[in-house]
Amino acid sequence: MRKGFALLITITLVFPLLLSAQAVIASVSFALDRNFYIQALQSEEVVQALLSEHVLSELIMEELSLPPGMDSAEIKQILNSIVTHDYLNEQVSRLVHDFFDYLQGVNNDFEPVIDLIPLRTALLGERQQEILSVLVATLPDCEPSQSTGISGEDQTLCKPAGVPDDFLIVQLQLIYPSLIEQIPEELPLGEKWDQWLSQEDWRSFLPGVAVPASALLAALFLTFVAISFWYITALIADESWRMRLQWLGWTLMIPAILIFLVGLTASSNIPNFWVRFGLEQANFRGFTPEPAIGAIIRALVNAALLRVSSSFLIVGGISGALSLALIFWGLVTPYNKKS
Repeated sequence: MRKGFALLITITLVFPLLLSAQAVIASVSFALDRNFYIQALQSEEVVQALLSEHVLSELIMEELSLPPGMDSAEIKQILNSIVTHDYLNEQVSRLVHDFFDYLQGVNNDFEPVIDLIPLRTALLGERQQEILSVLVATLPDCEPSQSTGISGEDQTLCKPAGVPDDFLIVQLQLIYPSLIEQIPEELPLGEKWDQWLSQEDWRSFLPGVAVPASALLAALFLTFVAISFWYITALIADESWRMRLQWLGWTLMIPAILIFLVGLTASSNIPNFWVRFGLEQANFRGFTPEPAIGAIIRALVNAALLRVSSSFLIVGGISGALSLALIFWGLVTPYNKKS
């Protein structure tokens, strides 16, 4: 009778609690680690996705209002030499550190912005002549219906027909610094960030406690509750410690195996398949992610999965080893050892 009651509690309560506690511990180990995000965002795969053909093509064609189908290969090469890995890594590291300082209460404000001053400096440096030469050489002649100019609202860039490129380069050199000065010093990320902060009360998860500490305390509390019920069911299941220890071992074994399988799954190609499928089916209020965005997301997932997989494998492995130790301890415990 008591074993049946203990089994019912184990199936309905202990298994879910042990499984949840192990999953939370595995998740907290990387979710609260700022280096996890920095390393994932600075991975070679993510950097290559950010500097890929698709991203640069969209950036050049949209921001510079270049005509569709125009050969922009040389401009892309120049951008690749200006937007370096070191620059991207510096921006990523600063953003992540600022965000975690905000979460931990070190700073009261967080404004996600990209520092564009190094790019402005690079554009005004030694590459200025090369940039202008490539831009003028690749621009098409203006059509009769187009107004002559470097840019204009609702028009693509073009150059006056019949005017020598050398003359245009000289003219552009006079106004080039003022054009670069129009580039802002900072590029805001997330225009609705302040609005979201004012509407969401997520920073007061536990009053007076920072979000990371709140999450850690919640994980510890869940683990304490899980261990308590796990231990109580073992006391209910049998009077001898030989059976109680084996009960503890076998009831921990199943959640440990499931957590270990999650780690193995994360290290396989299954997550990549579902990420690709999700991006193909995604439609956020009528917005479908562009191929470039999808490539960056897939690269970011791939970079993060190794650490995620390792965390679940470690937690599952430790739990499995503990369950085996409890089972072995129970087997070597005499039958007459009771509470």
